[in-house]
Amino acid sequence: MRDLLLSKASTLMVLLMLGSSLVLAQRNFTVSGYIKEKSSGESLIGATLSAGGTLGTSSNEYGFYSLSLPPGNYRLVFNYLGFTSFEQIIDLNANLTLNVDMVATATDLQEVVINASPKNEQVQSTEMGNKTIAIATVKKLPAVIGEPDVLRAIQLLPGVSNTNEAASGFNVRGGGADQNLILLDEATIYNATHLFGLFSVFNADAIKDVKLYKGGIPATYGGRLSSVLDVRQREGNNREFKGEAGIGLISSRLLVEAPFARKPNGEGRGSFMLAGRRSYLDLFTKLSKSFRDNKLYFYDLNLKSNFALNENNRLYLSGYFGRDNFKLPSLVAAQWGNASGTLRWTSNWGKKLFFQTSAIASRYDYNLDNLRSGYEFSWKSDIANFNLRPRATWYVNAKNTIKFGADALAYTFRPGQISPLNNSPIRTKTFAENRAFELGLYLDNEQKISSSLAIQYGLRWSNFFRLGAEYIRQYELGAPLRFDALQNLYFRNAQTGLKAYKNNEVISQNNALEPRFSLRYLLNERNSIKLGYNKMYQYIHLISNTTSPTPLDIWTPSGPYISPQNADQLALGYFTNTANNAYEISFEVYFKDINNLTDFVDGADLLFNENIEAQVAKGNGRAYGAELQINKNVGKLTGWLSYTLSRSQGKIPGVNNGNWYATNSDQLHQLNLVGFYKLSKRWDLGGNFIFGSGRPVTYPSGKYTSNGLVVADFSLRNGGRLPAYHRLDLSATLHPKASAKRQGEWVFSVINVYNRLNAASIFFREISEVGDLEIATGTTEAVKTAFFPIIPSVSYNFKF
Repeated sequence: MRDLLLSKASTLMVLLMLGSSLVLAQRNFTVSGYIKEKSSGESLIGATLSAGGTLGTSSNEYGFYSLSLPPGNYRLVFNYLGFTSFEQIIDLNANLTLNVDMVATATDLQEVVINASPKNEQVQSTEMGNKTIAIATVKKLPAVIGEPDVLRAIQLLPGVSNTNEAASGFNVRGGGADQNLILLDEATIYNATHLFGLFSVFNADAIKDVKLYKGGIPATYGGRLSSVLDVRQREGNNREFKGEAGIGLISSRLLVEAPFARKPNGEGRGSFMLAGRRSYLDLFTKLSKSFRDNKLYFYDLNLKSNFALNENNRLYLSGYFGRDNFKLPSLVAAQWGNASGTLRWTSNWGKKLFFQTSAIASRYDYNLDNLRSGYEFSWKSDIANFNLRPRATWYVNAKNTIKFGADALAYTFRPGQISPLNNSPIRTKTFAENRAFELGLYLDNEQKISSSLAIQYGLRWSNFFRLGAEYIRQYELGAPLRFDALQNLYFRNAQTGLKAYKNNEVISQNNALEPRFSLRYLLNERNSIKLGYNKMYQYIHLISNTTSPTPLDIWTPSGPYISPQNADQLALGYFTNTANNAYEISFEVYFKDINNLTDFVDGADLLFNENIEAQVAKGNGRAYGAELQINKNVGKLTGWLSYTLSRSQGKIPGVNNGNWYATNSDQLHQLNLVGFYKLSKRWDLGGNFIFGSGRPVTYPSGKYTSNGLVVADFSLRNGGRLPAYHRLDLSATLHPKASAKRQGEWVFSVINVYNRLNAASIFFREISEVGDLEIATGTTEAVKTAFFPIIPSVSYNFKF
C-alpha cells in the first residue's frame, strides 16, 4: 500500500513540475552571468541576487546565476556574506549578461562574522536541516595539535556527533557512519580521517565550501540514508600567484595557486591550486632507540585546475591522494588511504540552461601486515568506483528552477587477499571480487508559489545491479541463516553448492522511487515554518562489529542475501532571525523510520571472513529527536549554541530478545557551545565546550570458567552506558604586523583544558599478575581507554 501511495505521489510531482514550467504569463528576458571574488577570481557559491520583492536567485556551485524577468527597470542587489554589496540598475529589454566581481569587506576590528549564509537565508530558503560552515570559522576553532579540522567543526552542529574522540567517521541524526555520503569535488570519500580519526582528510587551506545536508536532501543526491557532506576545493587564483603555509608541532602544510594562459588584461584563462600536508611524528621517533623503527604518519595532496575554452564552456580537473602509515615492529603494520579524480565540463547553453558533465574515479584501499614471528602475512582490500554524472539546471522563470540529471556508478569490491610474508606457513587466498552498477535518474523543482509559500519537490529513481562474474553460495532454505524464535538464536544453514554467474550477468536487481519534498511558509520577513520529507535508499554497506568504524572495515554490496536499506524521514522546523540578523534561531524535530537495518549476529566473526552474509541479520530501525541552534553572527563576541535531544534504536530478531535496543550512535543529550571574541587588533580568542550523555556499551553480566579459562558472560547488547562526555577547548590567535609580501599569525590551542579523561571504551580483564608471576587471581578489573588528555599546541600560518 505504501509503495502504491509513493508511486502516485511521485507521478503527481512530475506533473506539477512540467505544468509549472509551461506557465509563462508574458515574454520575459533573462539576466545571467557569473559572480566571483574580485581579488582571486574564485567563484562565489550561494551568492544572492535580489530584483525587488520576492524576485531573486542565487549562484550555483560555479558562481553562475540566471534570472528571468518581465521587461522593465530593475535595481539588482548582489550579496555574499563577508563581501560589500554590489548594486546595478538595469533597463531590461533584451537578454543581458552581467558578470559581477565582488569585493571582500574590510575587516572591522571590533567584529567577527561567523555565519556562511547570506542574511535571512535560513528563514527564506526552502532548505531545512542543512548547514553551510565557513572555512574561516573552521580555522578559528581550537585545533587538535594545531590542524584545523572540517569534520570536528561539523560535529559542533546540532544532530551531528561521533562515537568517540578518535572515531573514523561521524553520525547524523542517529545514523551509522556508513550512512553519510562524503563528497570531495563530487568524488566519494570512503574513509574521511587520518591517523585513526585524529585528523580529517580535508586540508582546510584547500577547501572553499562545506555544506552538510541532514534533512530536506534534494533529489540530486542519493545512495545514503542519513546525510550528504558536500565539500568543494578552491579553484586557484586566476589573477596572480599566491601561496600560504602552516607549520605545526607534528604536521605542516603548503598551498600555491596561480593563473596560466593570461589574457591581455592579465587575468588567466585558467588557474590551478596545489596543496600538500604531512605529519612528521615519525621523524621524532627516530631520535629514540626504543621507537626508532615505529611509524605513524600521514600525507595528502590536493589539486584543482580549470581552463576556459570560451565564454560559455570551461573544463575542471581536480584530484586528491592521501595515505596513512602505521607500524609497530614485530607486531603489525598498516597502510590505508583514498585516491580520487574528477574531470568536469560546464557549459551555459543560452541564458537559462546550465549543463555539466563529470567523470569521477574514487578508490579506498588498505594493507594490513601481521609481523608476528611464524605467522607473518599481508592482507589487502579495496573498494573503487567510476561515476559518470551529467546534470543540468533550467532556470525556467523567476519562480521555477528545475534540475535534472543522472548518476551512473560502477563499483568494484575486493574484500581481501591474504598472502604469506617471510616464508610463513600462511597460504595465499583471494576472496571473490564483487561488482555492481548503480543508476540514478532525478528531477527536481524549486518553486515559489506566492510571496509566502515556496516548495522544493523532486523524484529520484534508483536502480542497483549486482553483477558477475561471481560464484554465489547456495544454502538450504534459500538463506544463509535461519532464526529459531523459541531459542531466540540464529543457526547457519548448510551450504548446498555454488551458482556461477558470467561476466556482467545480473545476479540480483533492486530499484526504487525516492520522492523528496520541502515546504517553506513565511510568517513574515523574519519568521518561517518548514516541513520536509525524504525517501532514501542505500545499496552498499559497511560491515563492522566495533562501536565505531575502523580503517580495516569492509564495504559490501547488496545482493541475494543482503537487502538494500531504506529510510523515510519527516521533519518540521521553525526558523527566525532577530536584531537585524544578528541572531539566528532554528528549532527542528524529526522522525526517521528505517527498513532492512543490518547488524551483526551474536558471536559474529567479520575479519578475514568471506562468508559475510552468514554474520549479519536485518530488521528495523528508528531515530527521532529535536534540534536547537542559536547563532550570534556579528559583534566582538560571536558563536553559537546547539542542543540535540535524540534517540536511535534498532529492532532485529535475536538481538536483545527481539526488543528495541540502542544503536551505537544513540546519544540522548548533546550540547555544544562555541564562542569567538575579538580582543584587539592583534588578538582573536576562541573556545568550545562539548557535553554528551554516555554512549551505549555492552558490559559483561558475569563470568564462568571453561577448561581452565575465565570467560565473560555478556548482558543485553548496548544495555549499559559509558560515563558522560565533556571537554573544554580554548584557542588564541596573534596577528603580527603584516609586511607587504607576507602575512603571518601564531595560533595557540589547548584541547581538553581541564584534562578530563573521557572514556572511549571500557573493557574488563582478569588480573593475573602477582609480582613477577602470572597467576590467576580470580579478580576482574575494569579498564578505561581514553584518547585525549590535555593537549597544548602552537602553529604558525603565513601567506605569501
